[in-house]
Amino acid sequence: MINDDLSRVLASEITAYINTRKDKKEEEFLKSKPKKNKKGEITNGAINDCLLAVVKKYSQDKNEIADLVKSKKGKGQTALGFHKIKYQQLINLIPEDVIDEQLTQLKKQYDEFVISNNNEHDTVVWLNNWVIKAKDISFATHVGKLTHSSSKSSSILDSSTERNDSYLTTNSLVNLNIDTASSNAASLPIADILNISSDGICVIDCLKQGDNSFFTHLVDDSIVINNWCEQLKQAYDSTQKQSYFLSKQVYFPIANEQYHLLMPLTSSSLLHAIHLEHKKYWDEDQVKARSQKSIKKHSETISCTYPNKAYLHVTGSNHSNASSLNGKRGGRVALLPAMPPVWKSNTPSYVNKISIFDKSLAFELINEIKELKHYLLLIKNKSLSISEPKRNEAVINKLQAISSQFFYYLDMINLNESLEGWTANSKLPNDQQLVLEPWREDEAAKVLKLNNKWQVSLAQTYGRWLNNQLDKKSKLQLSAIQARLWTDCFLIELRERVAIQEVKI
Repeated sequence: MINDDLSRVLASEITAYINTRKDKKEEEFLKSKPKKNKKGEITNGAINDCLLAVVKKYSQDKNEIADLVKSKKGKGQTALGFHKIKYQQLINLIPEDVIDEQLTQLKKQYDEFVISNNNEHDTVVWLNNWVIKAKDISFATHVGKLTHSSSKSSSILDSSTERNDSYLTTNSLVNLNIDTASSNAASLPIADILNISSDGICVIDCLKQGDNSFFTHLVDDSIVINNWCEQLKQAYDSTQKQSYFLSKQVYFPIANEQYHLLMPLTSSSLLHAIHLEHKKYWDEDQVKARSQKSIKKHSETISCTYPNKAYLHVTGSNHSNASSLNGKRGGRVALLPAMPPVWKSNTPSYVNKISIFDKSLAFELINEIKELKHYLLLIKNKSLSISEPKRNEAVINKLQAISSQFFYYLDMINLNESLEGWTANSKLPNDQQLVLEPWREDEAAKVLKLNNKWQVSLAQTYGRWLNNQLDKKSKLQLSAIQARLWTDCFLIELRERVAIQEVKI
């Protein structure tokens, strides 16, 4: 049972919802397009527009009329409040001695509408009229209208717990979104009542537990309350399930030349989970990850893409006619290609190679090396020195970008190999084996780790290799002096990387 405070809050929220609908109808009556009969005569609605026509006939203050027409809703002002004030301002612009049949008729229409609207939206009266529509509502995971928008077949709430992780099914979802389906879109407001909640407890949860105490704050009559509960129960506990001629059917063969007749239903809950997953494509982290990927840079965030998607559009302009979640998806049902993934690794195996400093590495680092090459050529052409602090810092930043991409490529090489310790059986030099797998603890690796000579050896090889790459098809004419600079900068990065990896181990 819920406590009295929560019960009062739920009752208050129900009343507030009904009053909001009342205010919306009055607002529409004041501002909406006029309703006409077969003779073209205005019979209802657009009160303010019609009043404006009357005002223009009798008022001489053109500027005040123009200001009133251009006026907009103020900050903190409700839409209804704005239109009611506008109504009164229009009335005030008409001289008191004016007797006009249209004006009299407009005032009468509005007064009668307000009385009728208030009576219709009395909380008890409204609930009496709307609870009978609960039979049209289904809280479901599988929605009939998503199979065919004109289908009147029953929707299903899949509450099964059995799951097979080899398949993506509704009950494999961690965060399950229950949809609100309706065989008649006009009945959806009663679904809103059932979904009213406070402190994580909603009206339908209370009714399922047999608690209707919040209704006692709306009416004292137990007979009325019991009738409401009995009607609302049909939204979540109806045993009457039906198919429809627009439903799909599948004849599924079983043993002894028999078959099951299956009626596939679209899982709105699963569709919504996919929809939310696809929305992440535009998250800031995903956009940044794709940007990094386009320039072949490392990103902590895994970039997810879903190629070859197709979409079905369910229902017309009002997508909530099918279900509430369908409305939130804009009526779009995402279809993924039914084909196995095709994985092609661009990272070669280095088990049988004699060096990591090959054409593949040069290709992976081509963009970063080009940036440094162009900068060095610019400095040389202008007869400048890289020893100047700002230029020296720029060169070091570009060297760090190259070494960062180099280490990233080493990580990709490791991921491409299935066995840990694969470098021990490779043809790579010892220093290159250790930079790939610094965590090795075999005897050969322990001997090499007694000092840091392998790091110096690798840095020197790297420096000479980078010097050659920068010299290719350029007029830099680099010497051993530059190679030592590349070596020294790389050695700092290498020692930091090895230290971090040893701490992780």
